[in-house]
Amino acid sequence: MSTEVGSKDPEKVIPPYIWIKNIKAELAAGAWKVIAEARENGTAGIYRSNGEVRFGLVEEILTQIDFNDLIFETPQKAQQVWSIKKFGHLVNLGNIAVDDVISLETLRLGLRSDTLETFHKSSQNKSMFNLIEN
Repeated sequence: MSTEVGSKDPEKVIPPYIWIKNIKAELAAGAWKVIAEARENGTAGIYRSNGEVRFGLVEEILTQIDFNDLIFETPQKAQQVWSIKKFGHLVNLGNIAVDDVISLETLRLGLRSDTLETFHKSSQNKSMFNLIEN
């Protein structure tokens, strides 16, 4: 079972200690994962009304919660990119539109410019890219 914490109201700002308390309570109650609320369009909860990540909130949550216990709602591409770069390609992401699933998987695999360098930094790969460019 997974549960959700946060608020769908973009005007409601929940302090980090409340997020942490609620996440811990859900995990203690038996939740397998806890969903970090973002609203359908990614403009509430762990994001600002313009879709930007509430970096301080996320960092504070991570001081006491393992990111593997969370599912980050990421309906916007920029949110997906940030999450993949921050936590790696196996990060738990949710609230993905059906039409965006293949696009998200290419981001996870480093097959798009947004995440290419994140996952392909070895000298062997750089040599391959140099050959392609020349």
